[in-house]
Amino acid sequence: MKGLTERQQEIALFIEHYFDENGYAPSLRDIGNHFGFSPKAAYDHLRALEKKNIIKTADNLPRGMALLKRTTPESGTIIRVPMLGTTAAGAPIESEEVYDGFISVPEDLVGAGRTDQLYAMRIRGDSMIEDGINDGDIAIIKKTNYAQNGEIVAASIGEDENYGITLKHFYHVGDRYELHPANSAYKVMVSTQCQIHGKLLMIIRQYGR
Repeated sequence: MKGLTERQQEIALFIEHYFDENGYAPSLRDIGNHFGFSPKAAYDHLRALEKKNIIKTADNLPRGMALLKRTTPESGTIIRVPMLGTTAAGAPIESEEVYDGFISVPEDLVGAGRTDQLYAMRIRGDSMIEDGINDGDIAIIKKTNYAQNGEIVAASIGEDENYGITLKHFYHVGDRYELHPANSAYKVMVSTQCQIHGKLLMIIRQYGR
């Protein structure tokens, strides 16, 4: 991994392998025992990795760690994109209540250095099927609060913040906002209030679920 010291690379690789073998993060004691240094030294190394956007830690959890970026010989660099519920979450997009883990995405599909700019949501419903976006697909969204007419956005519309997040084509027409579906069975959503939470970057589809 570029930008890491040799020791940081070793620790990052250990964390990656630990996740693969156990399905959860190593503890400070696990890291210290493996490399022969104290939990305090392990903590300092983790903070350094977090500053370089390799991991994300949660101080209030004993194994509260997420691996944001990894390198594997078979698939190149993989980044971990946070899952934030579904497009019908009915809560602010950044809310911790809709956090639902991470999804791994090849970096070359989303662009280098974008980890902090991305999040993922699972699609619910068929309002965008004419654009090839189906129920159950995972949308990778790039964070922004601005979009041009016709772009597909994750947005909430109306004055009620609990109206929910939806994926639609965005249009700003005069003093109103319109969210257009890609399914003739659905109506255009219209309001003078609209909040854009991001633009669609890519769709991931899982077959045989």
